[in-house]
Amino acid sequence: MVPAEFYITSKVISDGEEEVTEFFTVGEYGKRKGVYTMRYDETEGIGYENCTVTITVDGDCITIRRTGPAASTLTAEKGVKHHCVYGTPFGDFTMGINTYDVRNDLENDDEGKILWFKYSIDINNDFVSENEMLIRVRSEEQAT
Repeated sequence: MVPAEFYITSKVISDGEEEVTEFFTVGEYGKRKGVYTMRYDETEGIGYENCTVTITVDGDCITIRRTGPAASTLTAEKGVKHHCVYGTPFGDFTMGINTYDVRNDLENDDEGKILWFKYSIDINNDFVSENEMLIRVRSEEQAT
């Protein structure tokens, strides 16, 4: 793992309203046996103080694991619906994640390392939102 910067943009569309959240954070990035790993600590400003996020990417399968007081695991895999337990400061709940598209350009050193995916969330099969997440990675290995 090497030091890295992460530029993360999240878009949520729910009840006809669109909300875009952008943030920058630092952490670690690496690749081992074809699987990419990104890790960073969350802060109060990001939303979950004292939590660590680990994102693993294996082809079109993305797993986002948060450890700490609001532990959760979200799995997004193109063409597959996963059910995940999502932790919040107010309690845990189960939600469905249906991923429509994944763009995994983490191997690309010329234009920058990019991970993008589009998915919907439901709770008890009731639609909640359409979502997109874009993660741009700048690692120490790119800077040299």
